[in-house]
Amino acid sequence: MTADDCPHPLLRRQMTRADGDIASLLAMVAEAYGERDQERRRADHANRVMADELDRTLGQLELQNMRFKVALDTMEQGLCLFDGAGRSVMINRRMLEIYGVAEADFPPGSELARLLALGSALNGATELDRRLLANEQLDLVDSRPLEQRWPDGRSITLLRTADGGYLLTVADVTESREASAKIAHLARHDSLTDLPNRLQLRERLSEIRRYGEKGRRCGVFCLDLDRFKAVNDTLGHMTGDALLVAVAKRITGVLRPNDVVARLGGDEFAIVQLHVVADRDCLRLAERIIKALTRPFAIGHHRIRIGVSIGISIEDASTIEPLEALRRADLALYAAKAEGRCNARIYTTQMHEVATARHRLETDLREALSRHEFTLRYQPQLDIATNQVSAVEALLRWEHPERGEVSPLQFIGVCEELGLIDEIGRFVLDSATREASAWPAEVKVAVNLSAVQFRSGRLVSVVQAALARSGLDPARLELEVTESLMLEDVAAVRAQLLELKALGCHISLDDFGTGYSSLSYIRQFPFDRIKIDQSFVREIESNKDSLAIIRAVSGLCGSLAIKSTAEGVETPEQFRILEQENCDSVQGYLISHPVHAHQVRSMVDSFRRRSGRAASPRAA
Repeated sequence: MTADDCPHPLLRRQMTRADGDIASLLAMVAEAYGERDQERRRADHANRVMADELDRTLGQLELQNMRFKVALDTMEQGLCLFDGAGRSVMINRRMLEIYGVAEADFPPGSELARLLALGSALNGATELDRRLLANEQLDLVDSRPLEQRWPDGRSITLLRTADGGYLLTVADVTESREASAKIAHLARHDSLTDLPNRLQLRERLSEIRRYGEKGRRCGVFCLDLDRFKAVNDTLGHMTGDALLVAVAKRITGVLRPNDVVARLGGDEFAIVQLHVVADRDCLRLAERIIKALTRPFAIGHHRIRIGVSIGISIEDASTIEPLEALRRADLALYAAKAEGRCNARIYTTQMHEVATARHRLETDLREALSRHEFTLRYQPQLDIATNQVSAVEALLRWEHPERGEVSPLQFIGVCEELGLIDEIGRFVLDSATREASAWPAEVKVAVNLSAVQFRSGRLVSVVQAALARSGLDPARLELEVTESLMLEDVAAVRAQLLELKALGCHISLDDFGTGYSSLSYIRQFPFDRIKIDQSFVREIESNKDSLAIIRAVSGLCGSLAIKSTAEGVETPEQFRILEQENCDSVQGYLISHPVHAHQVRSMVDSFRRRSGRAASPRAA
């Protein structure tokens, strides 16, 4: 390029100078442009750094804003912030919910009057709300808040901010109050029936004492449903719960408005009858309750019949002690249940003595096993055809150091209630199988089983263990059950009986005819023997009905290939009639009183030595 071609005048002048050094000039230009490029790059780098920092800052601010919004929207209180001009800066979701306003209807910049005007939840507004609606100037002194409360439980607070605006907060405690009220209700009411519970019952009794007039009386009732457990076990807990609700309604239906009914738990209820003039007032109420609860209940597809036992304590209203009154009513209930189902008893002082004796009995029973106070006696069963002892029944005896020999009738039921029957049952099985293993091989041993022993599901293994320890042939063990077993879970009971049969044991139905007799039970269950109750044998000579029943049972057993045994045989005439009616075997004092284990062999031998059957058997 020549000087004439250069467009820049300063550069052209330099190029036309005689001493001009073109190379130096170009170097200077390059250096100048290089410095500018470096400055530009530095500026670009600084811009990028500032942009990145701005992005980070904006991101952090956005995250903080999001967190702030989440925090605001999850607050239990409603919140709205206004600037000095009275325009909204922010509002949270709870505030919109409290006032019933959509977010789109209250955008930023809206005034408080709009929120209040749109609000659908302002029924019963306070004077403060009316002033706000009228857009009056609120006189907020300094930063002290102005608070107002609504009748429905909402609390409004206005607080002046530093920029001249104000913060409006609304706390709606309605739900909290409802929750607290529900908790308080549940604490004093039964969750299933919604009746007062034990706590509220005691409170009501305390109120009666506080405001009761001297000489005024009230009745405290304890109720326990009969046969409810069988319903619960066989039909399930849902049916049982529905039955309890229906029971609560029926009880309430027979009471006066001022009387109190409470559920104490399970199938136990309590009633407080006010203004009792005479004892018969309480007994009449008890009769109405029994009548109401013995009517069938229709629960789902089931028609259920139950009963109720009632204990009553009549108390002076001005001196009643809640716990003591309930204790006395409970003692009366125990006496009522002891007399059978659907009974009512009023407390007497003698019941306390009975309860004390019962407590001593329970204490002694718990120690009886460890003290080796239980023992067995054996009563023979005589085969009528051979006039020989075919089996002996193991009878439990309690040899108490002070009471003497105690009958099982006095303590077996108590053992079942105390949960001792499984342990005692193991003792009986172990002792009977061990002692029977030393007797002649043709003699069986019969052991009574309680219905309670079937509930654990461990009975079969207990029998197996007893047989294994003793070495007794299972075919020599006969297990006796009563008809009360039919009130248990029939399928589970039948399965266990079949397992016992599979071991080789024999199964007998004891006391037939006294409980829940049904021919279907004989068909469903694997019975080898039916034992006719002694109440029929006792009247066989004088009562045609008893004779007819024995004849029918004996004939039925013969047709079904089931052995029949008559219990309680005490006279030769009874023996003669039973022989005539084709009964297979007999048991009773005519044959022998119960004997000790070491006497069984000699007793068996004595019957072996007898010749023929010409004469009726005598006591061994």
